[in-house]
Amino acid sequence: MKLSVIAPTFNERENIRALVEQVQDALPDMLYEIIIADDDSPDLTWQMAQEISARDPKVRVLRRTRNHGLGRAVMEGFTAAAGDIVACMDADLQHDPSVLPKMLEKLTRGADVVIGSRYATGGSTGDWNWFRRLGSRLATMMARILLGVKLTDPMSGYFMMRRNDFLRVHPSLKGEGFKILLEVLVKLRPGAIEEVPYRFRRRLNGASKLSSKVVFQYVRQLWELAQLRQLLPARFIRFVLVGCTGIVVNLAAMALLLKLTDWRGWVASVVASLIANLNNYGLNNVWTFSDRAHRGFGLLKGYVSYLLMSTVGLGITTASYIGLAWTVAQFPLGKVDWNRLGIALFCQFLAIALGTFSNYILNKGVTWPGPARNDVHCAENLPFLNSGNTQTVAKAGFDCDPSSGQRPLL
Repeated sequence: MKLSVIAPTFNERENIRALVEQVQDALPDMLYEIIIADDDSPDLTWQMAQEISARDPKVRVLRRTRNHGLGRAVMEGFTAAAGDIVACMDADLQHDPSVLPKMLEKLTRGADVVIGSRYATGGSTGDWNWFRRLGSRLATMMARILLGVKLTDPMSGYFMMRRNDFLRVHPSLKGEGFKILLEVLVKLRPGAIEEVPYRFRRRLNGASKLSSKVVFQYVRQLWELAQLRQLLPARFIRFVLVGCTGIVVNLAAMALLLKLTDWRGWVASVVASLIANLNNYGLNNVWTFSDRAHRGFGLLKGYVSYLLMSTVGLGITTASYIGLAWTVAQFPLGKVDWNRLGIALFCQFLAIALGTFSNYILNKGVTWPGPARNDVHCAENLPFLNSGNTQTVAKAGFDCDPSSGQRPLL
């Protein structure tokens, strides 16, 4: 049995030598190879790797001159690997190589995929500030809700699997963005997934690759994978459409109030928001959640609950903006100048999206609880559920028609 460790690189020249040495120290008695898959780095990372490879035959170099991107680099490395087992890890040594033997042990004992987790018991994000931790947690929550991935760290870039399993799904992989693991999990549907805790370390040298482009790619990837797995029920689409009508009602009400009254702007804003909330509650009650609709005195109780859940959603949106803005551009609380307005609005858009998801889950579970017969998202339609893996069952709040004979999610 041979292990191939693939490290996708871009401008990591200063880290390559230390990476190779630490992987060698972690695997002293194992048959392995290290593949540096470099995207033709301007700092000549590939050249440094070739110099190391000339002295150490266990080190191989892939200089990629086209189709750049971390996901595609990992795919090319896995395809070119000579090992029965392939592992992906960052070249900046934020992923601890000493964890590799533990991951390999779990794989040889029957796991289909083993993931290095920062959030499993015993793991850590190291010296991250609270803004970065918040951003990571929010991104993880989005993955769990949208994809039904019940893992502590589905965002991890540190994972191991059998090469044959990868080759099975390789033709269907796009490899876009930085989170190739998510795509592999959704399309492979592994039967047994294990997580190994590790401490996320400080980057050894160089600059972080995190940017607004990376964040956008991640959100787009989540959306595409959710569409592929049919994890967005019609109920959620109706909820979003109702929210869009609420925006129109809010703006129209505020304009009318400012024209017909001498109220201050903030007062008109509050009243307009309450009117929009009433509109949203009514439409959601008679359309989105018609099978659970409130009647009589239940309408008042339901409206109060809806207002409370909307307040929580507002808090999540605000916290999401702060976390995203800090992660992408380090300006969560300060004044936003015009040169960075686009980034601020982009972060706000993502925050609104996350707040909307949260609002849906909260209102579905609290304001309109109960079984739903028209949200048919059963076991055979979702990843992981048919594989017998009890660790990765989706519990994002979707239901199944009991008359279908399929296993419901809730």
